[in-house]
Amino acid sequence: MTAPPTTGRTEPGLAEILGPHLHQVLGACRRHAGRTTRVEVCSGGNVSHVYRVHGERDNVIIKVRGPRFARIPRITTDPALIMVEYRALAIHHGLLPDLFPKVLAVLPDAHAMVMTDVFPDGRTWREHLDQRAATTEECTRLGTALTRIHHATAGLPPLRDGDGDDLFRAEHAYGYCLRAYGHHALDEACRRLDDLPGRQLILGDTCPKNLSLHAGHTAFVDLDNVHTGAPLFDLGYLFAHLVLHHITRPTLLPPLATAFLAAYTLPGHARPWRDDDLLATVVAGVMLYRLEVRTVPYPATAPPATADQLRRSLRHLLDAGPFTVPDLLDVATGQVTA
Repeated sequence: MTAPPTTGRTEPGLAEILGPHLHQVLGACRRHAGRTTRVEVCSGGNVSHVYRVHGERDNVIIKVRGPRFARIPRITTDPALIMVEYRALAIHHGLLPDLFPKVLAVLPDAHAMVMTDVFPDGRTWREHLDQRAATTEECTRLGTALTRIHHATAGLPPLRDGDGDDLFRAEHAYGYCLRAYGHHALDEACRRLDDLPGRQLILGDTCPKNLSLHAGHTAFVDLDNVHTGAPLFDLGYLFAHLVLHHITRPTLLPPLATAFLAAYTLPGHARPWRDDDLLATVVAGVMLYRLEVRTVPYPATAPPATADQLRRSLRHLLDAGPFTVPDLLDVATGQVTA
């Protein structure tokens, strides 16, 4: 998370978002960061309002959930769901404190959390990828970290009460993403994901804007999509973004993909990724979601003509039937076109 570039769009200030709870929340920040010297809006999240508070001793992050998505105001939500994310953060930081921020204070009446700032350089991995390619070291580190997360959270109970996890998966992870394109192959992929053994807590939104990889440190943020599902969904979701951010660097993509996938081991069983048509279909669906579906915005990673060609090729893959990860990489690197 970092301060966004000037775009002419006015982001609401902390006082406007918190109203009468402002002094209570800033007081919680002061206990950890010292006297506040500056507050800046952070970019990246679509659901909650996020701010970085600079203090005399340290920086902290404030996350506030309102009645509507922060950057998609036409979508309404329940501000009390901030407590679900708080539980997710408490679980994940407790298990893997080196990979997740720590909640320093939770303020239910304000629908707000104060957290440690896990972006030492103030920039997301997405912002770095907009300026340079990933490295094989970063990809290996990501695959290893995702393996650690999935092994650590295997066997934990659902995060949401009753059937809330199942509903969240169907409506958010599948509805906004894989099913948004309306292709029968992606509907079938959702069914196959649900039939996989070993359903467990997964992150649900493993994309570069929710990652820090600065100076050898790895951190994941934005855990409001944590739910019970298939670990392969997290793997495919992150891999899809890795591909999208390198379609204009085609010679670099194969070694990066190999480093990432080789470093990841599904908990409990192995799936050879080169022959895994389900992983390939999930990746294609997530890529189409970012390229074509406009419900959830994601800034472009390639010029319009390149993105249009990739969309056509992905549709052709889905129409033609089962395909593998190497087939998908051939399309993404321009070796095969529609």
